[in-house]
This record gives sequence, structure tokens and C-alpha cells, in this order.
Amino acid sequence: MHNHWTKLMAFALLTLTMGAAAHGPNHGAAQAVRVDSNSEASTDALDQEMANDNIYKAYFPSLVIARKAAISFHNQLLEANYEAGYLVLELTGDEITELKKFNFRFERATDFIAEREEVLSMMKREMAKRMESEKAAAIDGRKATIPTIPGYSCYETVEGTNTVADGFVTTYPSLANIAVIGTSWQKANSLGGYDLRVLKLTNSAMPGPKPTLFIQSAIHAREYATAPLVLEFARWLTSGYGTVADATWILDHHEVHLLLQANPDGRKKAETGLSWRKNTNTNYCGATSNNRGADLNRNFTYSWNSTGGTGSSGNECDITYRGIGPASEPEVQAIENYVRSLWPDQRGTAIGDAAPSTTSGIHLDIHSYAQLVLWPWGTTTTPSGNATALQTLGRKFAYFNGYTPQQSIGLYATDGTSESVSYGELGVPQFTIELGTAFFQSCSSYNNTIKPN
Repeated sequence: MHNHWTKLMAFALLTLTMGAAAHGPNHGAAQAVRVDSNSEASTDALDQEMANDNIYKAYFPSLVIARKAAISFHNQLLEANYEAGYLVLELTGDEITELKKFNFRFERATDFIAEREEVLSMMKREMAKRMESEKAAAIDGRKATIPTIPGYSCYETVEGTNTVADGFVTTYPSLANIAVIGTSWQKANSLGGYDLRVLKLTNSAMPGPKPTLFIQSAIHAREYATAPLVLEFARWLTSGYGTVADATWILDHHEVHLLLQANPDGRKKAETGLSWRKNTNTNYCGATSNNRGADLNRNFTYSWNSTGGTGSSGNECDITYRGIGPASEPEVQAIENYVRSLWPDQRGTAIGDAAPSTTSGIHLDIHSYAQLVLWPWGTTTTPSGNATALQTLGRKFAYFNGYTPQQSIGLYATDGTSESVSYGELGVPQFTIELGTAFFQSCSSYNNTIKPN
């Protein structure tokens, strides 16, 4: 495991007593077409996505405005190039008008469009080759390798993630176990789907109670780098136990809980190369619609639909659709119930109420992208009751990876995000870390930049 991420995680664990969010609102274009990789419609869906050319370089007036726009327009964000002074965004005319109020200027992102078409074409070819290879392996009895996303050998699929996690339990039975905390929407409705599985890591021979770190990743399906990076952290902890001092100390004296695939149904869609963000709930936007589902990171209870319609969408087909009600989705129900089982409630219900400085625990929500470290609130510019402490710890995290630390509010508010249950309800420090510069981060960038940082 690379040094800076290790230090960041070690620091998180060292500061689990609180002595010291979330993403863009409903300004998103309609969610791109998406289908399963094993259907004949896969090729058509990819072709349609490649044909969509309302993609622009949005040149920003300042880095401060750029970072805020990267939060508020996260759904439309395709690439961030802060050094060159622009964001690549998929925008409607109304959204361009809105950003012009902040002195953005625009040009067609022809080079990005050409590069994306090349990548998606490569993924189509890779998927076809892989299907043939898997058929041949099944026929002659060859042992299957850990499955990865076609064209992205550095990123395990949902099945690959589960296989690796199960391997930790087998190899390190005194350090690792798996807890099934709920199911995906498809599994809850007998339509295939997956269990939501938490990989719990600690030295079971050392008695507790121990401070707890909870990390969730890939709640937005298309954010490729998130689950593999958290899995890499687990790999570093388990393989380093007994030989690496930091790993040994962490597992002897802390509990690390890792929800690697928080949205497995949606992730399977994104593994085809399509820009799938939500879960796959067919009750929303039509049973066969390619815009169906709920944005799980707008469905949490405490701040659900609390910003007057600006922080999420009530339109079932929108990319930030919040769901029919607070925690209406089984994935969010599972996360909320699990988080409540980890920590007691030590904060009041008002925005300005503070948790005591002795509050133990940290919740990290790993997203991509925008190179940010964020803390509550995303619903309002009003500071939380623990604003100074959260800022201090957030800045310390950012010291290790060079990201920009700031409160989760962007140009506009967001609501129903994952800070709702941990900090909103319970008072446990919550941070959202936005990795890298692209949803579909290349393996070279992941291996050479994301992991080291």
C-alpha cells in the first residue's frame, strides 16, 4: 500500500476521538443510457453515449469557484483540469446560462469527446473478447482469474471485490470477517442482485472496546477508483499485520469496517463503461427505462429533501432523484442501520448542535472525483456545531494527499447525503474524499497518482 494513503488512514484512526459530504445538486443532465453488459443492447447503449456531444470545456474564473462548481455540478462533471483552467462538463443550455453567472466561458470539448469514443470502443472490443475467453475457460476447466472491469485491469468487478474480501477471511481468520448488512434493490426484489457486505478488520485476540473507522465506497456506481482503493487499504492492513508497525497497531487497537460496494446493482451497469450513478430500482422512471433508479446519496434520512428542491430532484428520471421518501432504498436502509449499530447518538437535532469532543469514531465516504476533502454541512453555509474541529481534521487529511479541504457546500446546496446518519444523527465526524480527476480514471493514473496520493 502506498505511503500517503496509509498515513491518511493511520491519522484517521489516531484521531478517532473528535478532538479536532456529498455532491452536486439537481442541475444534472438526464442520466445517460445504460444496460447490462450481457445484453445485445449494450453496444447500442455505448453507441448512443458516444454520440452525445453536449460536452464542453468550461473555463473557470478562479480555483475557488472551480472547486465549488465541481461539487454543485458533480453530476455533469466528466474531467477536471485545474492546471489548464477548465472543467469538462456535460451541460444543457440552462446549465450553461447558470454557470455564466459565475463568469465561466465555454468551448466544445472535441478532444475529450474523441478520446471518450476511443475508450468506449476499446471497452466494447474487450467485453467481446472476455466473453469468448470465459466461455473457453468454462469448457476446458481452467481456473478463473479475479474478474476486473473490461479495459481497466486495476479495478475489480463486484464479484472480484467479493472474491478478494473472502480471501482475506480465509487467509487471515483472526483479523477478518464478513458481515452481511442488507441487500441491494434487485436482490430484495428477487431480481438477482447482491448482498451488501462489510469487511470487518481487527485483531480479534485483542479485547475491545476499540475506536471504529467506517469507510463506504462506490455508492455512485460510475466512480471506478473508489472501491479498489478501499480494497487496497484492506490488503495493506492484512498483509502488513505483524511486519508493518502501523498496520499492526491499527488492527490491534481499532476496528476497521469497509463497505466496499455500497451500490452493487448500479456498479454492474457502470462496469460496461456506461455512466451509471443511481441504483436500479425499476419503480422509478419506468421498469425498462435507462434513467431508472434513485440516487442513493440523496436518499439518507436526516437531511432528505431539506433544501427546498435545490439539493436533490423529485423527478424520477433525473440523475439526482432522491427516492420516494427518506431511506426508501434498501441499500440506504442497510447503511443507516449499520452505522447506528456502531455508535451512540451524541448530537442534538439542530444544525448548530455540537457533539462532545470525546465522541469516538470516523465515517469516510469515498467518491470520485475532484481532489477534495469535504465535511458537513452540504445543505447550508451555516457551520456545524463542530465546524472548527471538522475543518482542522479535514485540513490534516488534505495535508497528506494535496487535495482541497472545504465544507461540503458548493455553489448550491445538496441534501440527503451520507453525512446525515453519521454526523447529522449521531455526531460522529464524517468526511467525503473525492479521488482524482475522472469517474473512469485510467489505470495508469490510478496506479501512479491516485494510490500514491
